[in-house]
Amino acid sequence: MTERWDDFMHYPRICTPRASHRKIEGFPPRNLGEARGRHIWIWAACAHEVCRAMLSMPLAPLIIRFGEDALLETLADSMRCSRCGRKGVTVNVPSWDGGDLRIVYERCRWTRKQDWHPALGAFSVDTMCNLYSQTRSREAVRGLFRLSDNRCGEINAQPSIFPKSVAPVVRLATDGERELVPMMWGFPLIRKGYAPKPVTNVRDDTVLTSPFWRPSFESRRCLVPASSYCEPDEKSPAGWHWFALTPPEERPLFAFAGIWKRYAGPVKKDGPTIEIDVFAFMTTKPNALTSTIMHDRMPVLLSEPQEFDAWLNGSPDTAYGLVRPYDADRMSIVQSGSEKADRLGERQLSTLAGLKL
Repeated sequence: MTERWDDFMHYPRICTPRASHRKIEGFPPRNLGEARGRHIWIWAACAHEVCRAMLSMPLAPLIIRFGEDALLETLADSMRCSRCGRKGVTVNVPSWDGGDLRIVYERCRWTRKQDWHPALGAFSVDTMCNLYSQTRSREAVRGLFRLSDNRCGEINAQPSIFPKSVAPVVRLATDGERELVPMMWGFPLIRKGYAPKPVTNVRDDTVLTSPFWRPSFESRRCLVPASSYCEPDEKSPAGWHWFALTPPEERPLFAFAGIWKRYAGPVKKDGPTIEIDVFAFMTTKPNALTSTIMHDRMPVLLSEPQEFDAWLNGSPDTAYGLVRPYDADRMSIVQSGSEKADRLGERQLSTLAGLKL
């Protein structure tokens, strides 16, 4: 803590600490639990010198999602500015004892940002994949996941699947057999005065401790069929990179390691209460390929039948053993640019449709 405090002393224009602050126990706070002891919200600010968007964020939803032990440093690493699309978000606690001090934890260091000019903006917790595709046929899905015909409904090709979309998910039915059912992507996080926020990704370092995730991980795991997924880079404007398994021209089918639950409540602000099954999937540290676009997380990918069985039927400890980066040598970036849809997948579908006709 002292070392980090000394780091801030090099930037007096931003941090003007009082001598008495060094004597306050638990100051500066290192995690969300310590921050909650003195505050009900934190600042998030874009570190990019052109954007500089800024937003106050209540602590309660963050603690529900990440747990009290989540470091503010980790939170900063997991956030992306939704105005400019860049990483490099700064997490701050409000002024202490009425002073002007802002305790800053950031990924990119203040050498990239010499001034502080707050502006209106918004931020999203960037826990990786918020866009993927599933363009393979019903027969391919049924065969890979070993679904009986009467347990596999119709599947529509989806070249771009966003949060709140309804997509096919494989889970265990009440009789223990696998079934393919439609679910909405994202566990709704209730926010007073706002529409519920769909939380789509589950961090591997909080799934075993967070009450928001743990019950589903322990008893309601699922497989999310996919043919590719997309991640933005840190450029402005952001470039969108689509990842798939090899060989890339075939878009081999795989699954995200997911969890699900039954949700009863509104999905829109002041909307009616509905009942719907929802899903999210696991993220972990990146492999070498993901790191090339400066991401520090990646989704957990499963592609082997024995992995599917262990994830669905194994104990929580067995399932957690599958939470690891996917082999980078078995993946490739198949599309880069501004497109938010897997165009090769779309072309493949068009070709297949033509052949059937």
